[in-house]
Amino acid sequence: MDGKTDLRSVRTRKFIITSFIELLEKKDFTSIKISDITTGAMINRATFYHHFLDKYDLLEKVIKEDLMENVLQELSNNKEFNEEMLHSLFLSITKFHMSLSDRCQKSYNDMSVNIESILKKELEQIIIQSLSKKYPGESKEKLRMIANMLSWMIYGASIDWKQNSSKSSEEYLEDASLYLRQLIKNEMS
Repeated sequence: MDGKTDLRSVRTRKFIITSFIELLEKKDFTSIKISDITTGAMINRATFYHHFLDKYDLLEKVIKEDLMENVLQELSNNKEFNEEMLHSLFLSITKFHMSLSDRCQKSYNDMSVNIESILKKELEQIIIQSLSKKYPGESKEKLRMIANMLSWMIYGASIDWKQNSSKSSEEYLEDASLYLRQLIKNEMS
C-alpha cells in the first residue's frame, strides 16, 4: 500500500466514525442503519464493510479507541500495578461514561450491554498486563482471575457512581476505598 492509499483509508475510516457518532447523538443505536452511516460519511456500503463488519463492530472499535485514549492519559504517570493505578482506571471509566452519555444521550442506554462487555474486557486486559509485569512468576490463570474480579469491581463501581451517587467520581472513589479498607481490616461500624 502506498502513502496515498493508506491516508485515504485512514480518512475514510474517520469519516465513518464521525458519521456514526453524529448519528448516535441524534438517534437510538438500534434504529441506526448502515445506510445512515454511509450516507453521512459519503461512502458506499462496500467501503463501510471494508473497514467494519457491522455497526456492532464499529461501536466496539469507537468505544475501545475512545476508552483507550482516556485510560492511557490517566495511566501516563502510573502503569505499575498498585492502588493508584486502580484509582486511575476507575476515574478514566467514569469520565468515559459521562462523556459518552452526554454526547449520545439517546443511544447511551440502548448501547449499555455492548459498552459493559467491551469495557470489562478492556479493563481486564490492562490489569492482567500490569499484574504480569509485577508478578512474572505467577500462573496466568491466577492473574487472569484476579484481573477479571478487579475489572468487574471497577466497572460495577463506575455504574453505581453514575446511577446512585451525587458525589464526584473522586469523592465516591475516596469513600469506597475507605470502606473497603475498613471491611478488610474488620473495622466496619
